[in-house]
Amino acid sequence: MKTSLIKTLKFFNILFFICLVIACSQKKDDTDYIISKDSIDFETIAKTDFKEAERIADQTIAKAKATQNDTLFLKGYYYRTLLEVNSGVKEKALKDSELTLVYSDKLAEEYYKHKLFIVLGKYYVLQNEYAKAINYYLKARDYFEEHNDLNNLPVTYNGLGILYFEMGDFDGSISNFNKSFEIYNKLGDKRGMAVFYANMGNVYMIKEDFVKAKKYQKECLDTFITLKDTVNIVSTMINLSNIESNLKNHESSLTMLNDALVLSEKIKDSRLKERIYLNYGITYYETHDLDKAKAYFNKQIELTKSIKFPRGRLDALEHLAKIAKNEGKYKDYADYTGSYYKLKDSVYGSEIKQKIEELKWTNEFEKSELEKNLLRSKYDIEKERSNYLIFSIVLVILISVLITGIIWLSYNGNKKTLKISQFENERLQENIIREQINNEKEKAENELLKLKSQQQELELDLKNREITSISVQLIAKNKLMTEIADLLERSKNSKAAIESDLKSILNQNQNQEKDWEQFREVFEKIHPNFFEKVKTKFPQLSTTDVRICAYIKIGMSLHEVSNLLNITMQSLHTSRYRIRKKLNLEADQNLDDFVNEI
Repeated sequence: MKTSLIKTLKFFNILFFICLVIACSQKKDDTDYIISKDSIDFETIAKTDFKEAERIADQTIAKAKATQNDTLFLKGYYYRTLLEVNSGVKEKALKDSELTLVYSDKLAEEYYKHKLFIVLGKYYVLQNEYAKAINYYLKARDYFEEHNDLNNLPVTYNGLGILYFEMGDFDGSISNFNKSFEIYNKLGDKRGMAVFYANMGNVYMIKEDFVKAKKYQKECLDTFITLKDTVNIVSTMINLSNIESNLKNHESSLTMLNDALVLSEKIKDSRLKERIYLNYGITYYETHDLDKAKAYFNKQIELTKSIKFPRGRLDALEHLAKIAKNEGKYKDYADYTGSYYKLKDSVYGSEIKQKIEELKWTNEFEKSELEKNLLRSKYDIEKERSNYLIFSIVLVILISVLITGIIWLSYNGNKKTLKISQFENERLQENIIREQINNEKEKAENELLKLKSQQQELELDLKNREITSISVQLIAKNKLMTEIADLLERSKNSKAAIESDLKSILNQNQNQEKDWEQFREVFEKIHPNFFEKVKTKFPQLSTTDVRICAYIKIGMSLHEVSNLLNITMQSLHTSRYRIRKKLNLEADQNLDDFVNEI
């Protein structure tokens, strides 16, 4: 339940922050701080009609290219970056943000630059790169505080609040949310105040202070009802149903979900409807009405297929497996578990596949480079041989001329001695030339063999490290699935025997210490003396901290680490934050880079 709650809160945080960034208008009294009405109009349109906003952004860029107007380039690329970050287009967002910075520097236009910093702060929060995110947010905050910009300051404070929330620093999160509320309250900005109530509710939900969380979410709901914002009304109702469920008020939770379902069908929002089905299933599961729980989880699965949202399907499969286990239906339990891991591989395994593909093309490139070097070396040898041959011919000719002259001068004196001397000189020169050619050839061949050997060793070492790293990540899953499959093949046993075997398998696979020793044995082959160095340099780190550092060292994703440690993503973020404190890392230092340099 808590894992689903965290996922819901993150989705809600991102949704509110998108609304806040889009809805923020812009103004300034100083003559050096000019804000275009076009930007205000654009963000208003983007809030209500994404397609129209996209058309305006493209039209602005097209007009800029036709007129070579730098101001239009600046606005157009800023518009695009804002839309791309909000819609999750990562590669284009970074490219267009770089162009925005180029034109803002060219025009000495600081306002749009710092507006962009807010957008980039949000982008790096979504990428879990918190050091970069806080750097951009603080630059934007200092600038807008200096100019007393009451429109952009609360957006910046809100972004910082969400950043600290993701890092597990709830005191810092609450402090920044309160600063944003003071400004929204002063301006009478109802939407901003609703976002504040929602964010505070999410903080207290994570802290499991459900009474305070309910109070804030109720304020949020009332405000969005006043604003007639149906999408956020439904999303807030889903959060309230979660709180009621945690307070064991299951009837209130179901009533809230019923009302949310009616509204979601009215606005035809399938994503919200999928969340509602999931919460129905969880609530009925907690009230032990397993038939209804299964029905709603199956509805959610069908809906996630139609809207192409496989991550939502993982939650349903996980709960269906638990239900099957509770009912003693071990065949269904094995099927749901297998489907869960297969889908999880397809969702979270793309990163591993990408690394394998990168390794493949890297090896192909290195192989191509080696072949080029070999051909180049052969060409150089042939060229040297040719030059040496020409030199030898010229040398032989000169020697021959010299010998001929000597013979001609001494011919009359000693004809026989001259012929013998000439013959010996010719043989001597031939032997010298032959020996020099053989020496050069042997030297070139030895260099080629050495280069080829070094290249092959590097390629083999790289492949072994990558394959070993991937194998470590798949140990736990493959072990569990193999044992369950073997058990099902022996399903001729009685039901009690099968149940006993399954429990034994689960208990064995829950032995994290044994799995850790297997992991450590393989890890030491890749990174010898790593654990010894860490414990010597950083004795303040706990055993769990050292394990997280080891997983970082082999490039595991956050989701893989949380699954191996059997903890939530929020707990993992908190653990990483504590490791940073123990290592005394600066705000701009990346934990992953620091560990990889050990």
